[in-house]
Amino acid sequence: MMTAEILKDLEKGKFCEVITSWREVPIRIKLSVRWVSPQERFVSFDFKDCKFRHVFSESVPVYIKVREIFFACKVFSNIRDELVLEVESPVPAPPVVMREFIRVEPLEKEPVYVSFCSEDKCIVRVKAVDISESGVGVVLKKEHTDELMDILSQASTNIESMHMPFELEIELPREGIVRAKGELKNIISKEDNVYVRLGFKLNLGEDQTRKIRQYIMRRQREILEQLKSI
Repeated sequence: MMTAEILKDLEKGKFCEVITSWREVPIRIKLSVRWVSPQERFVSFDFKDCKFRHVFSESVPVYIKVREIFFACKVFSNIRDELVLEVESPVPAPPVVMREFIRVEPLEKEPVYVSFCSEDKCIVRVKAVDISESGVGVVLKKEHTDELMDILSQASTNIESMHMPFELEIELPREGIVRAKGELKNIISKEDNVYVRLGFKLNLGEDQTRKIRQYIMRRQREILEQLKSI
């Protein structure tokens, strides 16, 4: 069925689920439809009483859900009391919906540090860009990334070396140090290959998981309170 036909289900006054995220925290809200232009694929929502209006921008993915189908959208306008989205295409359930664990970005003045350890010594210490109970993301200068890759390649000569877990020390601002094994899951080059983002899957003991969970719950409350005050 064509997107335009599905959008005809959205009538003035009907509520529609709109999904985005802010600082890695999922934002799912029901907004009242103001008007719909199915052929042009525009949907307007009433933003008058929305506490999270400031999170909607062109730089963050936005989705709507109609008939149990998710649609990727672009923010066409976010002025005064109206949010206008341009509906692009149907998509699978977005990552922000499918995540098993909530991911948060650390507060800049209270950073989370991650140290990579090998043979009882920590070789690189960097700030985390995001963290959840299941993983942590960091951005490294290329020379530090090369150093970590050298350690992996020396540990084994086959492709499985890429998945050899690192010993990690994660320093949380108030909850203390968490020790974990981190398996490299993704590598993303950034800024002309000067920096590289690495994502690690965490293997944690129960006590260590509890510390990270406490941090994430506290950080999520801070983020939501910050949102409400904007």
